[in-house]
Amino acid sequence: MDGRTTSRTDPDPAWREPFDEAQARIAAYVTGVDARGVTGPDVPELTEALWTLARDDDGGVPLDVALTVAELYWRRHQARQDTDGDTEDLGHAVALYTMIAEVAGDAVPEPLRPMVAQAAAQVEEGASLDPTDAVLDRATDRLEAAQSGEPTATLDEAIGLFRSLLDDRHCLPEGDARRPAALSNLGLALRLRAERTEHGGIDDLDESVRLSRDALRLGDAENRVACLGNLMSGLGTRYGWTGDDADLDEAVLVGEEAVAAARGEPGWAACASNLSGLLRIRFDVRGGGADLDEAVRLSAEAAGATPEDDSARSLRWSNVSNALAARFDLRRHPDDLDGAVDAGRKAAAAVASQPGLRAPVVANLGNLLLTRFEHWGETADLDEAIRRGHEALAAGHLGAPAEAALRSNVGNAHRCRFENGGDVQDLALAVSMTREAADATGEREPQRAGRWSNLAMALMAAHEHSGGAAYLEDAVEAGRTAVRASGADESRTSKYLSNLAILLAARQGTGDMEEARAAATSAVTMLPEDDPARAIRLLNLGTLLIEAAGKSGDPAAPQLHGAGLAGFRQAAELVTAATSVRLTAARRAADCAAGVGDHALALTSYADAVALLERLVTRRISRPSKERQLAGHARLTGDAVATALRLGKPDRAAALLEQGRGVLWSQLLDLDPDAEFAARHPELAGRLADVASALD
Repeated sequence: MDGRTTSRTDPDPAWREPFDEAQARIAAYVTGVDARGVTGPDVPELTEALWTLARDDDGGVPLDVALTVAELYWRRHQARQDTDGDTEDLGHAVALYTMIAEVAGDAVPEPLRPMVAQAAAQVEEGASLDPTDAVLDRATDRLEAAQSGEPTATLDEAIGLFRSLLDDRHCLPEGDARRPAALSNLGLALRLRAERTEHGGIDDLDESVRLSRDALRLGDAENRVACLGNLMSGLGTRYGWTGDDADLDEAVLVGEEAVAAARGEPGWAACASNLSGLLRIRFDVRGGGADLDEAVRLSAEAAGATPEDDSARSLRWSNVSNALAARFDLRRHPDDLDGAVDAGRKAAAAVASQPGLRAPVVANLGNLLLTRFEHWGETADLDEAIRRGHEALAAGHLGAPAEAALRSNVGNAHRCRFENGGDVQDLALAVSMTREAADATGEREPQRAGRWSNLAMALMAAHEHSGGAAYLEDAVEAGRTAVRASGADESRTSKYLSNLAILLAARQGTGDMEEARAAATSAVTMLPEDDPARAIRLLNLGTLLIEAAGKSGDPAAPQLHGAGLAGFRQAAELVTAATSVRLTAARRAADCAAGVGDHALALTSYADAVALLERLVTRRISRPSKERQLAGHARLTGDAVATALRLGKPDRAAALLEQGRGVLWSQLLDLDPDAEFAARHPELAGRLADVASALD
C-alpha cells in the first residue's frame, strides 16, 4: 500500500463500515474472544478496501485508518508467526508504522520500533518499504546467485518467491508495472532449473516459454529487451531438447528483434551473442553460409564489446569459438579452426573466477581441441582435450543433458588415444563413459544417435582388442539404435549407416555382409558429391566391396573389385575431404590396382598418395606428431618407387623417392619468420605467415 497519513476527518466517511469491521476484529483478538478474525483469508481484501476508500485525491489516508490497518497486520503477524513463520504481514506492518512514525511516533508498538527506525533509515537512502518490493528484491537476489553457480535450492527459493507474488492478486495485480519483469524472471528461473534437472524438466521449460510470452505481451518499452531475450533463450533451449523447427525459427525472429531494440544499450552484447548461437544452430540444421557468417560476425562483435570484468565474457568467447568451428566445418579454412581454439582459450581464461560456469566453457574448449586433433593429428591437442574434459566434469554445474554430451565426447577422445597409444585404461574409460552417456540420453533428444554411435565405436575397439564376441554384439545393437535415432536428416543417417556397416562386416553373421554393403551404399548415396564426409563413406564402402571380392567362388568378384577400386579413387580425389582420408583412399586404390596387375593405375594412385604426405603433416603440428603420422605410411614411398621401376620409369622412381623421403626436410626451411625479421619488417612477416597458412 502506498500513500501518506493525514489528520483529516469526515462526518460520515465512506470507509466507516470496513473501518469498524477492522476495529472489531482487533478488539476480538486483543480480548481473546476470537483470534481467528485477524487470521482470516479475507483480511487482505478488507485492508485493501479500507485503504482505497479512505485515500484522498492526493494519496493521503487519515491517521486513524492508517493506525487500524497497521495494527491489524501487526496482530495478524502475532497470531500467525508461531504456526507458519509469517513475515509478509510483518513487512506490511513495519511499512505502515514507518509512515505513521512521521506524525505519531508514540503509536508504534514497542517491539517494532527498532525495525521501524531501520526502515526509516532505508527510506532516507531511497529504498522502498513496499513488502512486494522486498520479496521481489529477495527473489531477484536468489536468481542472480543461482546464475552465478549456487546450488539448485537457491533457484527453487527464487521460483517460490516469484510464484508467491504472481499468484497473489494483491501483490502484483494485472496492470502493476512490476508484473512483466516478475513473469520474465520466473520464466528465466524455470528455464535454468529445467537445464539442471536430470533428464531435463520439459514442463518447467514449457512454462518458461509461456511466462516469457506473457511478460512480453504485458511489458512496456523499458523491459522489452529483457523479455525478448528471455523468450529467445527459452525457445532456443526447448528446440535443443525437442528439435521443433518452429521453436528455432521463432527464437531467431525474436532474437533479431531483441538485437535491433537493444542497439546502443548495455544489453546489446548479450542479445547479439545469444542470437549468434541460434543462427549457428540453424546453420547446423539447414545449411546456409549467410546464417553462419552472421553468427561469426555477431559473436565476435559481442565478445569484443564485453569488458574483461564482465561475468558474461567467457560465454561470449565460447560463442565465437563455436561459430568459427562451424565455419571451419563448412569451408575447411585452417585459420577458422585455430581461431576457434584461441577463442575457446580466452573463454576458459575468463571463467576462472566463475566456478558455476567453468564446466561448459572448459568442455567446449576440450571439444574444439579434439576436433583439431581429428583433422591434423596433434597428440598434444588430444591430451589436452581429455584433460579439459575431465576438468569440466569435475567442476560440475553442467546439468544432465550437457553432462551426457560431455561424457560421450570425452569417452570418444579416450578411444582415439587408445587407438594411437594402446593404453587399455583409455579403452576402459572409452567404453564406460560412452555407455553412461548413451544410457542417460532420452529418446526425444536430438543427440541420441551420436551418443549411441560413439558407444558402438568404443565397443568395437574393445572387441578388436580383446576378441570378446559380446562386445561386438553390443556394438551392433548400439549401432542399430543410432541409425533408428538419426531421424530424417540424411547427413546424420549417412554417418551412422556407414558405422553400422563396419560393425556388421566385423561380425560376419548370416546376412551381415549383404546388409553391411547395402548400408554402406546408402550412406554414400545420401550425400551430395561435393560433401567432405562423402570421402570416408566411399572409403568404408570400398573396403567392404574389396573384402567381398576377395572371397573365393563369388562370380561377381570382378565387378565388386572394380566398384571398390572406383570408390577409393573417388574418395582420394575429393579435395574438400580430410587429407588423412584422401591419403588412405589413394593408398588402398594403389594396392588394389597393383593386386590385379594394373600397375599404371597403381603408380598414379601411389603418386597421389605421396603428394598428400606433405599436406598430412602440416606446419601447424609438432615434430613428434608429424613423425607419428608419417610412421603410419612408412612403406608408401617404397611401394611407389618399386611400381615406377616395374614400369621402367627410373626418373619417376627417383622423383617419388625424393618427394617421399623429403617431407620433413622440406619443412626445415620454415616459412614462419624469425623474431628478428618480424621486428624489422612486421608487414612482410605478416604476409609471409599468410602464405605459409595458405600453403598448408
